[in-house]
Amino acid sequence: MKAQARFSLTSETQELISDIYQSLLPETDESISDRSVVSLSLEKEGLVLDIQSSDIISLRSALNTWLRLIQTAYDAASASY
Repeated sequence: MKAQARFSLTSETQELISDIYQSLLPETDESISDRSVVSLSLEKEGLVLDIQSSDIISLRSALNTWLRLIQTAYDAASASY
């Protein structure tokens, strides 16, 4: 893999981070592209998104997709808090 990115997302409540993680976890079962590998984990510091790609173009595409998915999950989950 030639390009990679790692994001750690935190919130005031661990419950919100856990809800976002649970809603996005099924999306990790199937790869969007053969050129990128995505992993999502719930760690002490928060929700961690790791993306490894074969090139910078596929990294950008995967980042756009996953950051949008996270934003959508956050918007939906935070409405109940």
